[in-house]
Amino acid sequence: MKNRPPPSSRASDAAAVLPLFGLFLLLPPVITLFAVGIDLGGIPLIAVYVFGIWAALILCAGLLARRLNPGGKAPTPSEAAGEAPEQS
Repeated sequence: MKNRPPPSSRASDAAAVLPLFGLFLLLPPVITLFAVGIDLGGIPLIAVYVFGIWAALILCAGLLARRLNPGGKAPTPSEAAGEAPEQS
């Protein structure tokens, strides 16, 4: 059986790569591949491509955020800074 990194490690790696992948997909040489005279339902193909990539990046970021924080509770600023919680 292969040793796989824990899911949180893979998810954090994916979270680091996602913006770079999105940037690559939105670079002018890639976008110009869709700058043709084709319309989909009256919408130019380049607009469908740009907004489709935008929506896919938001969806992937949301899924990765859930994977990285499965409890769904956002840390307080002191917890995020690594400080011990105050005892009352």
